[in-house]
Amino acid sequence: MREKMAAGNIYHVLNRGVDKRNIFMNDEDRFRFIHDLFEFNDTEPLNNTGYFFNKAFATPYIERKPRKLLVEILAFCLMPNHYHLMLRPLQEDGVF
Repeated sequence: MREKMAAGNIYHVLNRGVDKRNIFMNDEDRFRFIHDLFEFNDTEPLNNTGYFFNKAFATPYIERKPRKLLVEILAFCLMPNHYHLMLRPLQEDGVF
């Protein structure tokens, strides 16, 4: 069982592709990952996950409530087959 991450502590989080295969094929993949780090770091659910990348269904403006972040992203590094994040949870169960 994995230890729970306590609010206020700093954690190094990493993940790698299966069999060390690449998880980022191009800049679009990397930009999408960084975009999603921002979008999903909120206690409120996202209304439309495709609005930024799917221009066929794009809406010109999405009104947002003030954000309540789950974690503070201190640093990140994207490599072709893995990534590293330095995170500080801002609330209990901010990272699960």
